[in-house]
Amino acid sequence: MQPTKIETGEGGDVNLSHIKFVVMTAELKSFSRAAEVCHVTQPTLSNGVSKLEEALGGKLFTRTTRAVSVTAFGEMLMPMMASLLRLEAEIQQSASEFTNPQTVVLKIGMSPLVSTRLITPLINSFKAKNAKHDILLIEENLTVLNEKLKSRELDLILVPAIKKVADKNSASLYEDDLFLINDQPSSNQAIIPVEAVRDQIFVMVPDSCGLSEITRSLLRTTRKEIKEYQGKALSYQVLAEWASSGLGSAVLPRSKIPAHIPKQQICKSGEPARISFEARWSFADSVPLKRLIQHFKDNIENTLTGMAD
Repeated sequence: MQPTKIETGEGGDVNLSHIKFVVMTAELKSFSRAAEVCHVTQPTLSNGVSKLEEALGGKLFTRTTRAVSVTAFGEMLMPMMASLLRLEAEIQQSASEFTNPQTVVLKIGMSPLVSTRLITPLINSFKAKNAKHDILLIEENLTVLNEKLKSRELDLILVPAIKKVADKNSASLYEDDLFLINDQPSSNQAIIPVEAVRDQIFVMVPDSCGLSEITRSLLRTTRKEIKEYQGKALSYQVLAEWASSGLGSAVLPRSKIPAHIPKQQICKSGEPARISFEARWSFADSVPLKRLIQHFKDNIENTLTGMAD
């Protein structure tokens, strides 16, 4: 049996745009929203996804009238597809720096917990106002992002605020409500206090992304540590599926929960429990980077308002 080949080119061949369509659909859980971000029509995006599924020999998404979810086959391939897109971006950046030295390239690292739907409009509006500036967006876990920021491989990182400490080299972005997922949600209880769930067993993702530490901080008391399921989920989609299937409970921000999975909003001390996100930098020693940071500060509220609308 010959291995599957994905060829690039014109006509019916699969190209990198189709892979981008798949990765954005998985991130946004919506064909229509992914089409908007990719600046194509929904039929064009759906056709590209179908071509890639045909080339790979398996379905990447389960489609219903209400929701789009990634299949097990898709979950297995998604990290490699994302890596391929990152490599493409790095190739384009290197080519741009060589052929057009006037272009300023700013490298932004982003945690998988950050909402692409929020960040993309901010980046696009910045590029529209700064024609000679290009942005390379790189998704990595929190540990790698911090290391690359210190070594100046990245100019700016967008990450969850694990510890709320005042820092002149950071700026608040937005907050996302935290929700509980398990296989026994109370049908008449949309909000649940954190005290009511502390004794449950929780499924987690690896510590490197920051969500596990946020979950532990939310649930931890001075009396005892929380109970954790021994296995680890490698994606938020899998984490939600595991929790809704009965392996344990899970805590996730609203933007990372598939639409079809029941959830309950968590409150603490009578207020909604939330995860905060921030932009961080080590050295704002260039005019382009200062301009980008100021753009984020000036436009984040309007972007959030537009998303709410």
